[in-house]
Amino acid sequence: MREWTADFGNDPDDDYNLVLIIYYKDEDVALIKQTSQGLTLTWYPQEKLLSIPVEWLSKLLMEAKRSLTEEV
Repeated sequence: MREWTADFGNDPDDDYNLVLIIYYKDEDVALIKQTSQGLTLTWYPQEKLLSIPVEWLSKLLMEAKRSLTEEV
């Protein structure tokens, strides 16, 4: 599980809005961000199959929901 990490950052391609970047072995493999349609998860194409731990992903998605969405 140590090969999976995530960090919050700012997206220079989206007016530096806050995003959550998912890494596998220090390579960014996915991005979670707030859009007009709600939270989106973009998974980048990979040459090999990656199996992400579901429990970790579930907790990460809940953290993204708390941190990336704003109540109006």
